[in-house]
Amino acid sequence: MAIANMQVQFDDLFWLFTYLAIAVSIVVFGLMVFFIIRYREKPGSREPHDAPILGRLPVSRGHARTAVLTVSLSTIILGALVIGSFGSIDTILATPAPCNIPIYTYTTFNCSILVTGHRFFWDFQYAGYPNRTITGVPFCQTTECRFVVPVGYDIRLNVTSADVFHNFGVIAFKVKADAYPGHVNNIWFNVDKAGNYTIQCYELCGIGHATMIATLQAVPLCPSTTPLCFEQWYNSTIVH
Repeated sequence: MAIANMQVQFDDLFWLFTYLAIAVSIVVFGLMVFFIIRYREKPGSREPHDAPILGRLPVSRGHARTAVLTVSLSTIILGALVIGSFGSIDTILATPAPCNIPIYTYTTFNCSILVTGHRFFWDFQYAGYPNRTITGVPFCQTTECRFVVPVGYDIRLNVTSADVFHNFGVIAFKVKADAYPGHVNNIWFNVDKAGNYTIQCYELCGIGHATMIATLQAVPLCPSTTPLCFEQWYNSTIVH
């Protein structure tokens, strides 16, 4: 079951390639088996009239309709793959406009977060609060260390680095972005299922690369039935 919109995009694209590959394989191997059986050599078989013979010009072989059929089918298959690929790319690159979620009576959350890579941890800075940074230092267990986002909203991450090249990725969501100094890359996702998801660095950045891990916690906006809701956490952690 998909847990984020980007995962749906990549899964759909993967299965499109897979189903077409299976269909082509069935046709190709089916024809190969048919021709092997149909035109196998038998006792008393003669050479076909168009068989190549040394010293004689080759006789033209094949039919124009075969070439047209082959090119047409190849075009259809490649067209489906190209359209599917560019459709997914458009969705990935079309970063949505910032949202506007009222957080009690104090402020609003615009779903935009600055992610900065350090050796060897991540910082998460919520828009409008430059002095309120959630750190992803390894082994941090306090409530201040949780990178929390609401379920069901388009979350935009602006990814950069403070030192060397990193790569920010949430593998469960199928989202990744290079993080390097002096430049900001944008990625976004919409998570459908509450839970904890691992954040990793996917670019070898030094001897502490393996420990560059943080946790993304997706929680409901603010239902009364859960121990932690986004409004409550944001108001108590970011605003104050």
